[in-house]
Amino acid sequence: MHRRFAMMLYLLTATIAPAAALQPGGVELLCHRTANEDVPENTLESLEQAALLGCNVVEIDLRRTLDGKIVLNHDGLLERLTDGVGDAEKSYYGDLELSDAGVWMGERFAGMRIPLFQDALRVAREQDVRLILDIKTKGIGVDVLELLQREGMLERVQFGGEWSDIKQLYPAANQGNDLTEWVQPGVTAEQVKEYHHQGKAVIANFSANKHEMDLAGMTAAVAAGVDGINVDYPRLGADAVGRPVERKLNALALKANSGESKSRAEAILELSRYSGFPLQSKFAQWLLDPDGHVSRAAALALVMARPRTPVEVFAAALHSPQTDARANAAWALGELQAPASTLLPLLQDKDPRVLQAALMALARMPGEVGADSLVSLLAHSDSGVRGAAAPALARHQPDLAVIAVPKQLGIEIKAERVNYDDYVRRGKPTLTPAEIAEIMGDFRCQMKMVQAISSLKGEGAMKDLEEQAFREGADFSQFNGIVAAFDLWDRIGADPHTAVQALASGDVDVGDRAEWMLVKAGPVVLPEVRTALGSESAAVRERAIRIVAWQGDAGALETLRVMQKTDPTNAVLAAWAVDKIESLHPQL
Repeated sequence: MHRRFAMMLYLLTATIAPAAALQPGGVELLCHRTANEDVPENTLESLEQAALLGCNVVEIDLRRTLDGKIVLNHDGLLERLTDGVGDAEKSYYGDLELSDAGVWMGERFAGMRIPLFQDALRVAREQDVRLILDIKTKGIGVDVLELLQREGMLERVQFGGEWSDIKQLYPAANQGNDLTEWVQPGVTAEQVKEYHHQGKAVIANFSANKHEMDLAGMTAAVAAGVDGINVDYPRLGADAVGRPVERKLNALALKANSGESKSRAEAILELSRYSGFPLQSKFAQWLLDPDGHVSRAAALALVMARPRTPVEVFAAALHSPQTDARANAAWALGELQAPASTLLPLLQDKDPRVLQAALMALARMPGEVGADSLVSLLAHSDSGVRGAAAPALARHQPDLAVIAVPKQLGIEIKAERVNYDDYVRRGKPTLTPAEIAEIMGDFRCQMKMVQAISSLKGEGAMKDLEEQAFREGADFSQFNGIVAAFDLWDRIGADPHTAVQALASGDVDVGDRAEWMLVKAGPVVLPEVRTALGSESAAVRERAIRIVAWQGDAGALETLRVMQKTDPTNAVLAAWAVDKIESLHPQL
């Protein structure tokens, strides 16, 4: 409350320039409800698109959710703008986060979300646009002003809709509005001149009045001398005010065609942000570029493109003599989850980078890939290829992978142990860059193999993960156990016996992993952990006490109370556990 009082005092005493006033230097382009005819309205993507298309001022709509979050939403009806049902103001923000706010406008926009107001403010600040806030929920002025002040946007907005409480809290709000005249299409130069004579700025409105696509009318209004035009179609408006988007795209394309690598890549990535322009053919050309950074930027652009880039666009790159082109095309096709058949020829590629990219992509792609080629690559001379072959095999040949991948991982660990023992024998000297590169290559390979095992189902995969998680001793492969242990959180409930046994490990790291795993596994493991409270090992009893305490296990209270009196070694710990559990179950 103190912070809010201080904010309101600041607002009441502040003297600030008119918010969202028209700025000098050309005709302003105002956009109604973000770029709503190009990208789903009131999304961050639509706000950014409005800025990219040249808008100086963008209108957004604000509502408050059931749990008090301020979000962008116009009419509150989730049926219109999402794949959900109900009303935005009667929903928790978590409900809205789970709803798709893009697919209603077409599959190309699937995955967009209703954003928080503060996130929209950050985008507006980064894109250097001012905002018109159409407030739909009454009484949210304090929250709106607090967010504006926090995000440094208080002086860059204009208020509309239900903003009566803002007038009282912030007297400087909308200063200068009476000096702005909104006019309809057809305004004449003489009328504009008269408004200017009265000291007013003039905005011609081309939204919600049957003139939304009236490019000739927009151009005429600009010629008549208006200070701004308000549009639903920013691309038309940009053309009318003399800042056509095509000019920007051409300039970026020229920059992408030549110059130093970083600049070219940046231009391609900037172009990729524009929605609905015929740029995929250009990206496909840059994908073939001999500069690897340029090629990768183009691959990323093709993945981000809306609508989705057709598989055929990558045909030339898949057969290119350029290694980067083939590898980047494979990566992009994996991200797009194209049919696996498109990459099968690359499994014969002689370049390890291409093979690795193709295998990692295949791990994401639908379709069938035969076992022979994948199994042979699991033993490839290049560690990157061996690692990438594991998830591809797990995706397409899971029954074989559950045998082949752990076997190869065992070979990798055995070789790693030999290297580590030699490193210790030599007195643990400072490693050379080449030695570090080899160790890191092996590390990356093993991480992919552990992840491949994690993706498999069944008792066999669980046993393999347990073997890694509870393997004692330190060497270059010790991270395998850390990663495997995390994956076991959601599996160990099926059979916690091995994890409970590992509590007795003389290796502190293994014991710690087993203990925290049993904490995170949930109540399903508690019957066996309670049994461990009676273990002959004081160390196991200690760990079991902590597990039941962190799980808030009321079922262990009676045993713990007895241990307070009968187990001197762990009496203090048992008392702590009783207190913790009772704090969660005060009725006991």
